Formats: sequence, C-alpha cells, structure tokens
Amino acid sequence: IQQAILHAARGKNLPITLIGGGTNTLVSDKGVRGLVIILTKLNSSPRIIEDLERNGSVIGNHVRTIKADAGERLSTLCRLALDNGLSGLEFAAGIPGTLGGAIYMNAGTPAMNISQIITSLDFFDTRTLESQTIGRKDLEFSYRRLMAPDMVILGAALRLAKADPGIVKKTFDQNLKNKNKSQPISQASAGCFFKNPSPENPAGKLIEQAGLKGKEINGARISNIHANFIINEGNARCKDILALKNLVQKIVFEKYQIKLKTEVKVIGE
Repeated sequence: IQQAILHAARGKNLPITLIGGGTNTLVSDKGVRGLVIILTKLNSSPRIIEDLERNGSVIGNHVRTIKADAGERLSTLCRLALDNGLSGLEFAAGIPGTLGGAIYMNAGTPAMNISQIITSLDFFDTRTLESQTIGRKDLEFSYRRLMAPDMVILGAALRLAKADPGIVKKTFDQNLKNKNKSQPISQASAGCFFKNPSPENPAGKLIEQAGLKGKEINGARISNIHANFIINEGNARCKDILALKNLVQKIVFEKYQIKLKTEVKVIGE
C-alpha cells in the first residue's frame, strides 16, 4: 500500500514530507502541501538479539543488538535497555520522539550521539521505491543530521553492551534528573531550537548573554529555564515563533558575529 501511494505521489509530482513523532518540527500556519507520511505506526515490538559469528557462536557475552522500527518511541527503547541491563542508551534519557526521528536528527548530548550505536539501517528509497538495508560505515552523519535526502527510515539495529543493571539505571536516572532540572520539559516547545555553534559557545549561553531570556512575541517566549527553547504559552502561531527566532539570530549576530542555525525543522508553506 505504501509503495502504491508513493508511486501515485511521484506520478503527480506531489512533494513528500516525512514526520516522526513531531519532535524538532514546526509546521507553517498555512499547513503542508502534498503527501505527508507519519511514521509513528511503524512500531512493532522491538527485540533483543545476540550478535553471532558466521559459525553461529555468540560474539562475547557483553554485546547485544536491539532491532526496532522507526516509529518506536526512544523512551520505550531506553526502558527495554534498562530492564535488560544494556548500556549505550543512557544518554537518551528524557529525549522525546521516535527512533527514526532521533536517527534523522542524530539526536544526542555533548557526551554521545545515537549514530555511535547504530550498526545498520533499514530504509525505503524514494528514488527507486525499493526497501534496502545499509551498514553503519556507509551512513554519513554530522552534527544533528543524517545525510539521507531520499531515505525513509524504516528501522535500525542498535548495538549495546551488557553491564551492571544498577549502574545503567543510576546513570540513566541521573541524566534524566539533570535534563528535567535544566530544560523546560513540561512546557510546549519543539526542543532545542538552535544548533550549538561550538562546545565553548552553546546556543543557550549566547542567547542568555545577549539578554534575551524571557523575551516574548505574541505568546512565543524564550524559556527562562533554558534559553535555547522557545516556549508556546498557548496562543503563539508559527509566524510568532519564527519572528522570535529571527530576532534572536539578529541580536546574537550583532553581538557576537555568530549566526545561529536552527535545529528545529520548519515544514509547510
């Protein structure tokens, strides 16, 4: 069915827009034209498999692989890893959204990115309309980005390590506590709005030093908790958030000659 829909869209030259869980996404007030594919239903039960050599023997007792679909919530995979004493996903504590979205955005923290634990990727090629699997060495990741313009991510294999369950949980819980304390998790936002120009000059620090913390335009406000979040206080429209975004970029550039690039993807007209 999906292939037939994509064939029809291509035949009519309709633009195709992919959405996962909606994290890091801002939709235009005019909506999105063309075919919109939402991948959250690609979420059959993830499974843990042992890494085997060609002769069928296990490659060490410390390595396990989680196979999961693109629509699976990252939080579900974190819980699966925690329950089975698997280390490698602790960095993702509190990161919202789906596995596919996390891979597409190369989600992570200053300590680690999801690209570091991917061993293979299942995807649908919108050019050939065929499903394929590609190994990690053939994937090109950069900061908050997977270079894959014609790829619909269907699923992935994540390699994790067996570890002390207590230590894994302690690390995960501490990361989650730090995120809840330092970011406006309970407020409406699209996540970190701007990419960090460098480790020494993260976007939130530059925005705060520019005196913009708490700045508001028609219900869109720079968070008082973390300045790299734009909060919708209930009545802001896309144009209001973009107006605030443009103001932040303008003032930060005037003060520091640094052009902030958006991490949030704006889709639609």
